[in-house]
Amino acid sequence: MEMYSAGIDVGGTKTLICLTDEAGAVLVQHKLETRLSRDPEEFFRWLFAELEQLCQRNGGGLSSLQGVGIGFPGVMNEQTGTLTNAPALNWPPDTDIRPIIASYYRGLVVLDNDVNMAALGEYYAGAAAGAEHFIMITVGTGVGSALFLNGRLYRGAGYAAGEIGYLIVEPGAVSAKSAADYSEFGPLEMEVSGTGIGVKAAAELHKHSRPSLIRELAQGGPIRAEHVFTAAHRGDETATALLDRAYEQLAAAVKNIALTLDLELVVLGGGVVEKNPGYVQEIARRVYRYAPRQELTLRQAVLGNQAGALGAAGAARSRLAAGTGKN
Repeated sequence: MEMYSAGIDVGGTKTLICLTDEAGAVLVQHKLETRLSRDPEEFFRWLFAELEQLCQRNGGGLSSLQGVGIGFPGVMNEQTGTLTNAPALNWPPDTDIRPIIASYYRGLVVLDNDVNMAALGEYYAGAAAGAEHFIMITVGTGVGSALFLNGRLYRGAGYAAGEIGYLIVEPGAVSAKSAADYSEFGPLEMEVSGTGIGVKAAAELHKHSRPSLIRELAQGGPIRAEHVFTAAHRGDETATALLDRAYEQLAAAVKNIALTLDLELVVLGGGVVEKNPGYVQEIARRVYRYAPRQELTLRQAVLGNQAGALGAAGAARSRLAAGTGKN
């Protein structure tokens, strides 16, 4: 029987499962609505039932899997088996999910944050192939990132490395909290994410009643980032100013991070990036304005929504190849 690895990208609305062979080629994949549950037992019962059905359609079963990688939308501490700061799933923060998973599958399992898995996907078969020091930043509904340093993922002391959405953009503008609260949008996130751009546009238009192309595009509904990008493309001054600030904030954050870590590459992905041609070039132009000079390349992610699942499957293969090693 052919042996293969599974990669699972769990999202707040959609989950993608893929099976790959030993060389990483995708054999079959399945995208489905995420069955959200506050009970992790119920969630994994559903998830592994779906995985087993996919394996059966490929001529095998769970026993034919060499390993499984799973990416989650939250802070995944693989050492304790706990998932935190994941509002979409909202599991009890002290729940070790490893025994629950083991009740359905006893093979090798790799657990990580979804953006970390996406970065691995781009490293194995995408825009970051061959890079040893890079950051992947996803700009969509929110902002996420993953750090890949010295040829491996860097997860940080609390497994929360890469939460750049919480970077401070205006010192003193927000009151400090005793601890990071990753359940709310951060300062940088509110400047550059799709959600943030929409919120800021609505606030700006609330200040006056002048005609606005953004309002026309929204047609009385909620103002979204897509309305702002379209209006800016058509020359709307308010939209252009809003995006100019968003671009500048992200470019400054990219440059600061790249200088601090001496990176060679920045990979930009996510819905906002994918839907707006020229986005990466605009950020790159602004990044390259800053001194000092640095050999730094900016690229757009190429794997799209497949990146997380492909990275998760690759993480399982890598862990198997390394024995007890780490990704």
